[in-house]
Amino acid sequence: MSDGAGAHRSTARPLRHERAFRALEAVQLTNAVAVWIHVVSVQWVLTERGEPASVISLAPAAMAVPFLVLALPVGVIAGYASRKKMMALATVASAGSAVAATVLTVTGADTALPMICSVLLVGTALVVVGVSWQSLLPETVDRGMIPTAALVDGAVFNLARSLGPLLAGLGLGLAGAEWAFAVVAVLSVGCALALWRMERRSPDRTAPRRAIMPEISGAVRFVVNSAWTTRLLCQLFLFGIPSSALWALISLAVYDGLGMGADGFGVLMALIGAGAVVAVMGFGGLRRRLRVTVFAACGALVYAAALAVLAVSTSPVVVGIAMLFAGAAWVSVQSSWMSMGHQFFPDWIRPRLIAVILLMVQGTQAAGSLLWGVVADAAGLQAALLVAAGLMVISCVSLLLVGLGAEKGIEPVLVSELGGPAGPSGEVTDPGTPRGDRSGPVVVRYVYRVPEGRTREFLTAMRDLRRSRLRLGGRRWRLERPTAEPGLFVETYRVGSAEEFVEQEHRRLTVPETRLRHRVESLVAGAVEGPKVSDRP
Repeated sequence: MSDGAGAHRSTARPLRHERAFRALEAVQLTNAVAVWIHVVSVQWVLTERGEPASVISLAPAAMAVPFLVLALPVGVIAGYASRKKMMALATVASAGSAVAATVLTVTGADTALPMICSVLLVGTALVVVGVSWQSLLPETVDRGMIPTAALVDGAVFNLARSLGPLLAGLGLGLAGAEWAFAVVAVLSVGCALALWRMERRSPDRTAPRRAIMPEISGAVRFVVNSAWTTRLLCQLFLFGIPSSALWALISLAVYDGLGMGADGFGVLMALIGAGAVVAVMGFGGLRRRLRVTVFAACGALVYAAALAVLAVSTSPVVVGIAMLFAGAAWVSVQSSWMSMGHQFFPDWIRPRLIAVILLMVQGTQAAGSLLWGVVADAAGLQAALLVAAGLMVISCVSLLLVGLGAEKGIEPVLVSELGGPAGPSGEVTDPGTPRGDRSGPVVVRYVYRVPEGRTREFLTAMRDLRRSRLRLGGRRWRLERPTAEPGLFVETYRVGSAEEFVEQEHRRLTVPETRLRHRVESLVAGAVEGPKVSDRP
C-alpha cells in the first residue's frame, strides 16, 4: 500500500446522487451543530464568569474524554447492532443534557461542575453518534467515493464547529444561555425523530452479538501487529496534541487578546468552518496530485502558521484570515487519515479500528485541551499558542521524513470475494475446518520442510506471517525447530474457538494476507502440512 493510495481519482458517481449519504450527513450536521452550541455556550459562560484557563479548557476536554473510555466498546457494538438506532438514542441523550443545562441556567445553578457534567453527557452521546456514523459511512457510498465522502464529512464536522459557536454567540448575545440550550434540545429531538424514521423505512443490518472485551482485545492485537496502523495513530497523536490548542484557547484569545465579545467569537469560528468548506470544494485536485503524507504535511504547516498568528496578532482581520486557513488545514489533515482507514481496513475489523482512530482524535483533543489550559495559566496565552505552533511544525517534519510507509496484508479485498482461500497455484483450497463441536480455545499447527539454502529467507517470511496470524486473531504464536530432522519447522498458535478459526480463514482473510502465505509456501520443499486443529498442542 502506498501513501498516495487514498488520493486516487474517483470514478464513482457524484455524492449528490447518494441519497442515504446525504440524508445521514444532514442528521450528522444538525447533531454536531447542536453539540457545539452546547459546548461553546458552556465554554463562553465559564469565560464570562471569570474562570481560569484550566477550568475553561475543561469544556472541550469534557466533550472528548468519553471517547477515551467508550470509543472501542461502541465500535464493537456498532459491528453488530443497528447504527441508526444507536444514533437515535444518543441524540435523545443529548436532548436530555440540553434540558438539564437549561434548567441550571434558569435557576442560577450554572456553576462550573454541573455545566462540565452536562458537556460530559453530550460528549458521551457524540461518541455513539460519531462511531456509529463512521461505521455506517462506507455502506452509503461506493468504495471509490470514500475519500471524497470522508473529506465532505470532515467539512460537515468543521462547518458544525463554526455554525455551533456562531449560533451560540448569537443566542448568548440576544437571548441568553438558557435559550441557546433550549435550541440544542430542539435540534437533538429533531435528529432522533429523523433517525427513527429512516430506520423504519430502511432497517439497518444487524449481526450476531459479540462479547465486548474479546473484540476490543482483537482490535488492540491488530493495531500492535500492523506497523502501518501504528504509524497512522502516531501521526494522529503528533497532529492532535498541538492542534487542540486552538480549540481550547480560542475563546480566551478572542476575549483577552482581541477584546471581542460573543458575536465576534462566533464570527471567527464561522471563518474556521468556511475554511473547511473551501478545502472540500477547492483542494480535490491538489489532493489527487500529492501523496497523502505530503498533503497532510502542508496542512500541518498551515495550521502551525495559524496558531502563531493567533498568538501574536491583535488585528481581528488578520486573525480572521488565519482562522480561515486553520479550518481548511484541519479538515484536510483529519479527513486524510479517516479516508485511509475507511479504504484500507478490512471490513471485519473496520468499525473497531475507526473507533480507535476517533479515540485518538478525541483523546488528543481532551489531553491537549487540559495541557494547553495549564500551560496558558503557567506561562501565558501567547506562550502556549507559540509552543503549540512549534510542535505542529515537528508534526509536519515527521510526516515528510517518516510518513506512513507501507504495510503488507491489511488491504480490504477478501479472498472469499474471489471464491475462497487460494493456494500458490491459484486453486481454491480447504482451510482446514475442524470437525466436532469445539467451543473453547484450539491450537492450529503447520509443519514446514525448508531446503538448507532457504532457511534465512524462510525465517524472514515467517516474521511477516506471524504478524498476519496475530492480526487475524491468533495468540501465543510459536515457531519451533525440532532437532530430529534438518530443515523441519513447526508453527503453532492459539485461536479462541474452532468457529473463530473458520472465520479467520473465510471472513477475515484478505488477498494480501494470502500473498504472505504464498510467499512462505514458495520457500518450502513439498506441500505444507496443515492446518491441523486440536484442543491441545
